Amino acid sequence: MTSKITEVLALTEVERGGPDSITLRAHIDETFTIGPKVHGGSLQMVVAKAARTALTALTPAPGPDGDTKDGDTKAADAAAAMIPVAIASDYLTAPDAADVDLAISVRKRGRTVTVLQVDAVQQGRTVVSSSVTMARPDSGTPHHSGPNVLDGTPAEPPSTGISLDGSPIAEINHLGAAVDLVLDAETFPMVRGETGEPLVRGWIRPKGLDPDEYFAVLVCDISPPVVFNLAMFGWAPTVQLTTYVRRHPAPGWLRFAATSTEVGPGMFEEDHLVVDSTGTVVAQSRQLALIPAGR
Repeated sequence: MTSKITEVLALTEVERGGPDSITLRAHIDETFTIGPKVHGGSLQMVVAKAARTALTALTPAPGPDGDTKDGDTKAADAAAAMIPVAIASDYLTAPDAADVDLAISVRKRGRTVTVLQVDAVQQGRTVVSSSVTMARPDSGTPHHSGPNVLDGTPAEPPSTGISLDGSPIAEINHLGAAVDLVLDAETFPMVRGETGEPLVRGWIRPKGLDPDEYFAVLVCDISPPVVFNLAMFGWAPTVQLTTYVRRHPAPGWLRFAATSTEVGPGMFEEDHLVVDSTGTVVAQSRQLALIPAGR
């Protein structure tokens, strides 16, 4: 039995448009939906993987022995070390659980940074348009690590956590077949009929796999909207989501925290911080979203 994460990241080539463009196809099933529509972080994860796949496909390969071009070799080596480190996505309309074509073009090639445009298309219409920046991930000890909202959070979920599996949340969030997700009960007061600060913490890991840089992208949009803690319930449509992947995560549970500084009358920002089992920051995001309708 294959992992749902592996399945959704399985891409097929549809066509080439020359040396700098390619179209890939993914199938996103109902597992990756919130309500009837595709979860924004899941689609951004697919976009990130599509960018990596396209960069490999569109990078000239070194020639055979005796006919190797030095420039091609260096370009191929540089590209092979790159991962998506920044994904900036504009959500033009809510995608459906179905096939999605990823129309990808290279906007800049470089040995340090490469930038690609990735448009997710359904039924001839662009639903999400993204710019993806590729570069080498960080590794080793950071020069500085400041205090953050996950300080003191245990590396694994406690028995008091709220698991997605078997909970009423699973009626709306259908990712349970793909992930183990546990919310911190202390930062999710709505389950007690209470309100609180716009802060949600939790733990997550993919079912049957170790987390990787693509999964970290999904995690950067995994929290229920933090405005739920302010008794603002309903669909909070994403306007724009930018995710930064800092490094490859260590095996084990990832911890996340979602926060908001300003909840306006019409929009709010939601920031995700993701650390791995060692407590090292692996990803961050900022999302601009609309206040649920009717609030």
